[in-house]
Amino acid sequence: MTRYSIINTAWGAFGFVARGERLAATYLPADERSIRRRIGDDWPDVVEWANLLPAFGSQVVDYFGGAPQRFRVTLDLSDVPPFRRVVLRVCRKIPYGTTASYRDLARAAGNPSAARATGSAMAHNPLPLVIPCHRVVRSDGTLGGFSSPGCVREKKRLLRLERVDTTRLR
Repeated sequence: MTRYSIINTAWGAFGFVARGERLAATYLPADERSIRRRIGDDWPDVVEWANLLPAFGSQVVDYFGGAPQRFRVTLDLSDVPPFRRVVLRVCRKIPYGTTASYRDLARAAGNPSAARATGSAMAHNPLPLVIPCHRVVRSDGTLGGFSSPGCVREKKRLLRLERVDTTRLR
């Protein structure tokens, strides 16, 4: 059964979807109505579940409260194509408060010339925050893109929360 929950964080409503006990999608903080609309658009048959993955929910609240987190939750990446899945698994290993380049991720995923494909994997990341695509930057020192509704501004804000010096990131 596919279920979703919305929790309140210091940054606003955060939504997430799970298949059984496996996390399938996350929605970065925004107003609750917007989160509900996006979940409904992406998951038409989903059912709301008030106490879905409570340990994960607590970790999310703590993260947006400023506490470093390494999210301990099982993921469902069954809808993700194979190369993207590899890239997402590599990205998940980027430690809190650090960054890596698209090139670094491509290399770690076993295809050093696939920096653009790595960028595409980040743009289609179904689990932002848990798979920390906000920690991936361009090799030239620029932030690169961010496909959340808050765009690059939101990426920079997440990095600042993690105490990453964003003054060097243009």
